[in-house]
Amino acid sequence: INAEYGGRGPWERFSNRIWKFLNNPKSSKAATVWAWLDIVFIMISVTCLIVETLPKIKSMVANTSSNEYKILFTLDTICVGFFTFDLLARGLTSPNKKVFLISLMTWLDFLAILPYFVLLFTKESNNTIEILRVLRLARVLRVFKLVRRSKKLLLIAHVMKKSTSELSLLVMVWLMAVVVFGSFLYYAENGKNEEITSILGACWWAVATMSTVGYGDVYPKTTWGKVIGTVVVFLSMIFLALPLTIIVSTFSKTYRARKCLTAQNSGDEDDEDEEEEGRVDDGNESGPPEKI
Repeated sequence: INAEYGGRGPWERFSNRIWKFLNNPKSSKAATVWAWLDIVFIMISVTCLIVETLPKIKSMVANTSSNEYKILFTLDTICVGFFTFDLLARGLTSPNKKVFLISLMTWLDFLAILPYFVLLFTKESNNTIEILRVLRLARVLRVFKLVRRSKKLLLIAHVMKKSTSELSLLVMVWLMAVVVFGSFLYYAENGKNEEITSILGACWWAVATMSTVGYGDVYPKTTWGKVIGTVVVFLSMIFLALPLTIIVSTFSKTYRARKCLTAQNSGDEDDEDEEEEGRVDDGNESGPPEKI
């Protein structure tokens, strides 16, 4: 009987359908609803994280017996419960458990729900307050769950991974320029500018200037310092433009290739579903196998 159904048992067929339901919103209307429900819970969770840091709400949430704390805690509990169920279901039905466990998105999903359970069973004290602050900050990782629900974002992540060498070239050139121009400015302003007391502080000025942000908290005051600043502004455009042309070209090629591959895989999955349904229908029409 298993041969007639493609050599897969009931659990394999069931887990495969659940896996597609959880990971492919286009597999059915129910899967689309589930995907949108996941997005809604993510937005609710992130909104709660933002709201509880507002000055007026923060003072109210500090009191665990207040209504505001109970509302935010209840919403967070519902969201974490949904995320936990989704993670466990995908883990149990994953076709390749090893790949699932070492996947970056799996660990991001796990780290997104971990703070809730740690904070739930940990009492705040002077020894644990810093650790708890870090765990509360880790809840912002839930926003990365949106990447799994968008094929375009997944494509961009894949392209960034393929463009690692070009991105490293950009970072290398940028860091070299920051150190060189920061050192020049330090020796030009040393003893004449109280805001620049080290090469590291001058490097911060170089970072803000080369990125064309220019916060204005640190700036040159001497003539030679202003000359160096002018040179930095001019050369920063070149330092950023030259590697970016290579990165954009690689990005475009990889994006098109990956998009074509994704479309092909999507078509293969649809054909596989049709073949499987056909095998099931044939099995039902032929009835049980004859006994020898």
